[in-house]
Amino acid sequence: MRSSIKNSIFLVSKYLGLFSLSRWLLRNKVRVLCYHGFTMDDEHKNVPGLFIEPEEFEKRMSYLQRKGYKVIGLEQAYREVGERAKSKDRVGRTIEDGYVSVLREAAPIMKQYNFPSTLYVTSYFFNKDCPVFTLAVNYMFWKTKVAQADFSMMGIPSLEAYKNCQLNSENRNKIAILIKEYGQPLKGNENRVAILQALGDILNVDYEKLNQDRLFGLVNVDELNQLQEYGVDIQLHTHRHTFPVDEDISRKEIQDNKQAINPFLNTAMTHFCYPSGVWSTRHWKVLEQEEIKTATTCQTGFVDEKSPRFAWPRVLDSSRVSQIEFEAEVSGFNELLRMARS
Repeated sequence: MRSSIKNSIFLVSKYLGLFSLSRWLLRNKVRVLCYHGFTMDDEHKNVPGLFIEPEEFEKRMSYLQRKGYKVIGLEQAYREVGERAKSKDRVGRTIEDGYVSVLREAAPIMKQYNFPSTLYVTSYFFNKDCPVFTLAVNYMFWKTKVAQADFSMMGIPSLEAYKNCQLNSENRNKIAILIKEYGQPLKGNENRVAILQALGDILNVDYEKLNQDRLFGLVNVDELNQLQEYGVDIQLHTHRHTFPVDEDISRKEIQDNKQAINPFLNTAMTHFCYPSGVWSTRHWKVLEQEEIKTATTCQTGFVDEKSPRFAWPRVLDSSRVSQIEFEAEVSGFNELLRMARS
């Protein structure tokens, strides 16, 4: 109901000309779009904040083209912001993590519109034959139709008491958290794969099919090369998708990311995206030392010469965002509302 009212307000505002006025007022700012994955099956229903259906993504790109927005690469945006260039209606496009769906679903659409894109690749699951562990666990619990299950034999101490467990919403969330907390710190990815296989047997969800379909798998070397052939710019996103404020650990995250990905690129990675959007000014010293040019956040907003280069805001897009909401963001109408509130 609330979303419907909001969309109705946006529609009225659009036809009153407020979107066009907002676009003109903010014409010199850069809108940096943020995407994650693109639906190959039903991922957008499981995590709508991370995935978008290809058809919806194509509508976004068509809208940008029809309305005459100037889609530019991140490096160009960095140069123009630094030079205080006053180009109008600039839009940058960034994608996080490096899911296979970027190549299979998004890349052909991006090529169709000839729009530059930046892909921030996290590297721990890069070039591995397995899905991202946490997403796979969540998906299995979402997908299962089993009403009762025994988790006590999984070899996870915190689950020994969960024998004949009713899989209501509360227990699903609780058990999923316990499995992720146990599996994430394990050394050797084969241990996490064994957990996913065991969980699939318990929940009657086919892990092998999930892995084969690669719904939550990251690109491999060949696929990374194909993305570069599409003209996608590959950049930094940490190795383990974590970025503590501890200088030694955060520096290692960037260096491990470079070591895993840079050998397959024509140019060195110099732009960075904070994992999960978590950032602090205490990170900036390391970013400076690692010769990073920009760092993007998940905070919503537009970029101009006043934006700290290690805290660039973006416009997040996903299946949660309707077309009229997207238009409200890109036009700057929502940005003006945020500015008025603050």
